[in-house]
Amino acid sequence: MEFGLDEIIAVLKPKSISLDRDYTIKGFSIDSRAIKEGEVFVGIKGERFDGTDFAPEAVKKSKTFAIVEKKVDCPHIIVNNALGALKRLATYKLKKSGAISVAIVGSVGKTTTKELVADFLSCRYSVCRSLENENNIIGVCKTLLRVEDEDFCVVEVGINNPGEMEEIAAFFEPDNVLFLNVTSTHIGNFENIDAIFKEKSKIINKSSRLVYNADDEILKEAFEGKENSFGFCFFGDCEFRAENNNNVKVEDITLKKPFGLNPYTVLSGFVAAFVFGGFKDETCFNDKLKAFKPVGYRMRPEILEDKLFILDCYNANVNSMMHAIDELAKLKGRKLAILGDMLELGSFSERFHRDVGLYLNGKDIDLLAVGGDAFFIFDAFNGKKYYCKTKPEAVELLKDKLTDYDIFLLKASRGMRFEDIFTRLKGSQ
Repeated sequence: MEFGLDEIIAVLKPKSISLDRDYTIKGFSIDSRAIKEGEVFVGIKGERFDGTDFAPEAVKKSKTFAIVEKKVDCPHIIVNNALGALKRLATYKLKKSGAISVAIVGSVGKTTTKELVADFLSCRYSVCRSLENENNIIGVCKTLLRVEDEDFCVVEVGINNPGEMEEIAAFFEPDNVLFLNVTSTHIGNFENIDAIFKEKSKIINKSSRLVYNADDEILKEAFEGKENSFGFCFFGDCEFRAENNNNVKVEDITLKKPFGLNPYTVLSGFVAAFVFGGFKDETCFNDKLKAFKPVGYRMRPEILEDKLFILDCYNANVNSMMHAIDELAKLKGRKLAILGDMLELGSFSERFHRDVGLYLNGKDIDLLAVGGDAFFIFDAFNGKKYYCKTKPEAVELLKDKLTDYDIFLLKASRGMRFEDIFTRLKGSQ
């Protein structure tokens, strides 16, 4: 998709223009290292950098110009706010593309669900999707700016703080919203869970079609019976009631759930394709499930010395911890759950870590707790257990315990970088 210079000027209404010729624009970039010829550089400001400083280097590569907030030594246009310009361009490109937009929101499971929804929709349509977990304000902009002539644009939308979803909703008004859940994730930055829900729900506009998890009490109370709202559930009453018996049975089809994939992810993927895409294809959906590989360190299997290590190190909260424990419990063999800190829980941290320890009781799984607040998991668990304050201590302990177990689960928040434990252990063999 190409843009004329007049288009860009009409969208941005710049303060001043310092260009030496007309341009045909092929796209936009905020990364001077990865910019391609024909793309326009947008010099946004970060916490540790000012994109304006990289404008001359970027323009030399792109052979176009830069959108900046002050004069630079290369062809440029000046705007009041470069991030604001990026948002306006993102809005404009999505509208110009004509793609049907889908926003994936919730506390847990957004990235994996986004991938599966995009996979299911691709059974019939062309799809643009967010890359990995680019789900913040800039990430949403980058996704919208990558849309070309696809039928659908599936956008993961995440927040950490109050006000962020409101800011995203000001430039991205999705045609469809898939609302997964509301949990304690990032509760340390909010007053309570209700405040998290209110902020996340700001992405829903008056014309959005909504698919929501009706087994989530907060979502059910808010959306049940509302126009253009469709609930999915395994319990109670909703528009799309399913059965979960290893496989997910919904409507008249059976979806074969791979190990590690949350049944709610499978169900929400089906309902999104059916409601937003208007179709169901049991054969294609199961082909997609069979080939499905979660992004990053999400229930990722690794083999070391004939032992199975399950790396679920991308993020963690109470709900995802419990899901990982449930998946581990299904496997046969001697099992050790290596669990670390769940971050950004504020004053709720001790309580939620203890909840995980209590949940682990009676599961025929041993525990190695690693970290600071992970001690509360250790303290609440009454089975065979070990505790290490640091990851290096955990590695040394695991060297001695490797032969005692067949399966190891590593689970903690991203900030713990729990994959380091596996990497160091692997390097020592």
